[in-house]
Amino acid sequence: MKRLVLSLCLLAVIALASVQGIRMVKPAALTAADARDIGYLNVRDSLSVIAAAPHPTASPRQAVVRHYLRETIAGMGYQVVEQPFLFTIESMVNRQKTLYAELNEQQRQAFDAELARVGADSFEKEVRIRSGLLEGDSGQGTNLIASHRVPGATATVLFMAHYDSVGTAPGASDDGMAVASILQLMRETITRSDAKNNVVFLLTDGEELGLLGAEHYVSQLSTPEREAIRLVLNFEARGNQGIPLLFETSQKDYALIRTLNAGVRDIISFSFTPLIYNMLQNDTDFTVFRKKNIAGLNFAVVEGFQHYHHMSDTVENLAPETLFRYQKTVREVGNHFIQGIDLSSLSADEDATYFPLPGGTLLVLNLPTLYALGMGSFVLCGLWAQRCRTRRQHQGKNCVLRPMAIALLGIACAALVFYVPSIAYLFVIPSLLLACAMLSRSLFISYSIMLLGAYACGILYAPIVYLISSGLKMPFIAGVIALLPLCLLAVGLAGVIARSRDCRTCD
Repeated sequence: MKRLVLSLCLLAVIALASVQGIRMVKPAALTAADARDIGYLNVRDSLSVIAAAPHPTASPRQAVVRHYLRETIAGMGYQVVEQPFLFTIESMVNRQKTLYAELNEQQRQAFDAELARVGADSFEKEVRIRSGLLEGDSGQGTNLIASHRVPGATATVLFMAHYDSVGTAPGASDDGMAVASILQLMRETITRSDAKNNVVFLLTDGEELGLLGAEHYVSQLSTPEREAIRLVLNFEARGNQGIPLLFETSQKDYALIRTLNAGVRDIISFSFTPLIYNMLQNDTDFTVFRKKNIAGLNFAVVEGFQHYHHMSDTVENLAPETLFRYQKTVREVGNHFIQGIDLSSLSADEDATYFPLPGGTLLVLNLPTLYALGMGSFVLCGLWAQRCRTRRQHQGKNCVLRPMAIALLGIACAALVFYVPSIAYLFVIPSLLLACAMLSRSLFISYSIMLLGAYACGILYAPIVYLISSGLKMPFIAGVIALLPLCLLAVGLAGVIARSRDCRTCD
């Protein structure tokens, strides 16, 4: 009976934690008050103009969008700087060929799938579709730049989104909602008197052609201008549903993530997502700045991939709750780094491991803390393995497989924190709790720690499994990941049941 009760309790706790975990990565339903929010209404109105039709870089429609953006920004009181750049079809085709030659097999498959998605059967056709330059050999793109200078400020925060779309999509999500959200942030910033940092708003062109606008902008910066940029915030999309996920950061991000976490709630981010992002055949404008060792945060929605670069990427198909959450994130993150902190004092000293918790916050660990947890798991698993071996010897059994498996679990935890710290927490935290449960002399405490471990597994794994399955459309990988905590809990459950049986035998 105890075995059944404990099993049911574990299942109930896992179910509860899984529901909470999935809710963390899904936007809340749009309320009546949300729908009346003036900022949200402004964003929606701007988006209806920006994403009315496909507007690739060299298309006539892009000129209409550019005019709208320029006039809207100037009407706020900013001086708008247009930064033109040229490109040729030949150079773009050669660039694509070079890129393709450098890809591995998995990335080539993703590249080929993307060509098929936009209806291209050659590099040249793909470039012409993306650029909107259906005839001719060369075209022009134009970045739009606006600044808000603060007397006495030495650091600059740069907000970025691209306002071009591919030729096969109106670009409501990619990247219209980011541009419209930045417009609203600009409205709020121009009237601020408490800003602590200089602000640059950069709306790039030619992102869909290979980050052309971002590359041109960076190439035109003087050394003092480049050094003044202490933080880049880029906003993107790879779908039209879900929450804006902070999926990429610069290196040595511990202070940056702690600062973000202290000032903005409901940020969803996992320290290991760059590992997955690097497997995909994708770059963003932030890539250009990251290669220059400029600190930054990169946000995107990843669900609704079936609309990505398709004609269905329209305002009508953009989930209202996603648009509301997205613009809210842009504005809250923006206001925090504009007036909440002096970026000149922000350091970049060590990497961080982090993941979301219920309640709208991140748990942020520095490397020494993670190392301590990993080594603690190693030691406790060693003690657990020794106790398991001793217990089985007392029972007259000469089994070494289970103690060896437990010892290997501890070794794996120690190795992960040193070699792959960004993902190690997924193994270390459950293993640490499991070992504590097995080593406790009190069955009640063991049961309690097991339930805590089950809850931790649900919170840690459920949002990841959901995003990989729903957002990245990788259900097999999601299933494999889901098996890991289930296996750990099964081992723990078996151990607790065996201890309970031993206690009854002693009685």
